[in-house]
Amino acid sequence: MEQKKQNPTAEDETQIISRRIQRISLHITPIPRPLHDHDNNLGLLPCATREKLEVETEKLSVYLRGKYRDMQEKIYEYFNARPELQTPVEISKDEHRELCWRQMYGLIRETGIRPLKYVVEEPAKYFAITEAVGAVDISLGIKLGVQYSLWGGSVMNLGTKKAQG
Repeated sequence: MEQKKQNPTAEDETQIISRRIQRISLHITPIPRPLHDHDNNLGLLPCATREKLEVETEKLSVYLRGKYRDMQEKIYEYFNARPELQTPVEISKDEHRELCWRQMYGLIRETGIRPLKYVVEEPAKYFAITEAVGAVDISLGIKLGVQYSLWGGSVMNLGTKKAQG
C-alpha cells in the first residue's frame, strides 16, 4: 500500500487556525488576575458595589433618537411605502446596481432630501441621513457616502467655483 504524502501547507494552516482560535478564546475567557496588580497599579474593580442606576427612559430615548429623527423617519417611511425599492436577499450584481440607482434617485427626487447640501452646510444632518439610508440598505448607505462625502465633499471643498456650481 502506498502512504499518502501529507501536505505541509495544510499542517501550517491547521496550526494557524488553532493559534487563532486560542487567541480568540482568551478574549472570551481571559486569564484570571488579581483585582489589584501592585506592579503597574492597574487592576479590575468590582462594579456591583453601587446602588442600581435609575434612568429616565423617556429622556434617554429622545436623546438617542437624535436631533434629526424627523429626517430619518421621512427616509424610513419613504422606503417602507415602496416595497419595490427594498433589497431582496438574492439579487445579481447588475440588478443590485440598478436597484441602488433607483433607490438613490427616488430618495433625492421624491423626498427632496439633498445630501450634498448637508455635507457642506450641516454635516450632522448629513450623517443622520446616511445612518437612516444605511439602515434600509447598508450598500446604499456606503454608495451615498462615496458619492456625497468623498466625491461631493472633495468638489465642494477643493474644487473651482465652476465645479461647485
